[in-house]
Amino acid sequence: MLQRIQTVHLLIVVALTAVMFFPNYATVKLGAIMPAGTVQSVSADSTITRVTVPVGAEEEVTFNLWGIFQNGHKAVPTTYMSVLVILTLAVAFVTIFLYRKRWLQVRLCFALAIMLLGIEAFIILYIYKLKDALDAMQSYAIKYSVADVLPVVALIFVYFAFRGISKDIALLRSLDRIR
Repeated sequence: MLQRIQTVHLLIVVALTAVMFFPNYATVKLGAIMPAGTVQSVSADSTITRVTVPVGAEEEVTFNLWGIFQNGHKAVPTTYMSVLVILTLAVAFVTIFLYRKRWLQVRLCFALAIMLLGIEAFIILYIYKLKDALDAMQSYAIKYSVADVLPVVALIFVYFAFRGISKDIALLRSLDRIR
């Protein structure tokens, strides 16, 4: 099992997906507040509303796997993205142990690729939505994380695993022709 290179690639996919549970994908520090003391923010139902903030108060908005938090309070839940990351982790882990069913592994690699693209789409969507809400601000600093590109890196390793599985299938077919 571990002597096959695609198993190592799938283990790397599992590790990269597991790492996605911990870091913040983006952190926003809100500096100077608008003259009237109002800022745009994202409400719990994922729509943009206006929130009154005292002048001089510094706010922090963080985006991680479990939601978008404004000063430590959940403003927008990211439930669908969380479920997709957990499902991707489970499928990648199960795919490792299906080394005798190569065609099923190929199909699961395609499913993993689609799920990883979906995770990256969610990250881009939430960051775009967060940045869109902050465009009315006078000054803010947004800090992105390396975790934003983890699904793309995992997608590359899924491709490498797919290539390894395809080579195994081709090798077994050539051995069947020799007999």
